[in-house]
Amino acid sequence: MAGPQAQARPSVAGLRYLAAIAVSLTPAPACASAWIAAESQEIWTNVAGSRDDLRFYESAAYWEEPIGDAAAIVVSPWVEQNQTSAEGWRAEALFGLKHKLVEQERTVVAVQASGVWASEPAGGCDEGGGELRVLGGRSFGETGFVNVEAATRALSGGCRGERLDLTLGYRPFTNWLGMAQIFADRPLDGDDAVRGQLSLVRFGESGRGVQIGVRARLDGEAETAVVLGFWGAPRD
Repeated sequence: MAGPQAQARPSVAGLRYLAAIAVSLTPAPACASAWIAAESQEIWTNVAGSRDDLRFYESAAYWEEPIGDAAAIVVSPWVEQNQTSAEGWRAEALFGLKHKLVEQERTVVAVQASGVWASEPAGGCDEGGGELRVLGGRSFGETGFVNVEAATRALSGGCRGERLDLTLGYRPFTNWLGMAQIFADRPLDGDDAVRGQLSLVRFGESGRGVQIGVRARLDGEAETAVVLGFWGAPRD
């Protein structure tokens, strides 16, 4: 990850670079964003919260390896420990290829096709399947961006799920990034949910970042959580 620069505000290219990794800090299995990361990325996210008065803990990793200017390999495992499932935990993993379709000065559109593994598929479905994701992003000036993603996934046996993610990012200084996010999820297992998350990321001189945020359900269900993330690069 590129370190903070001397100027007070990042360039448009730097802002696009941030957008390419910002959306991976989500409250469910991590996902990509519309921009292709400028270099290899590794982001770890940890969540601790309460759902219906029961504690849960999530851990997710996100790796993106660019293979040219228009494509990248994405790998994203996720696991949750909880008190509600039969095993006390559930997990998913995603392995995919993201390809940039269109890029103008401030706007980009991409598509991502992935294989998916889920530990507790509903309805007797198999654990393996696939996901197709369409991603769109736009930067505003030199300090803000918006990223929108729509995904559909299916497991062998007919289980289906959908997801819609919206991220607004604002970086007034090179070492601070703020994000407001909404996640509407119809998962492969479990109930539909709409969640909101507010986060701040603080970058050090090395370019690595520490993110802290809060997350809550927006659909009336009882769920609150604290989010802690670490941004870096695999070869750091």
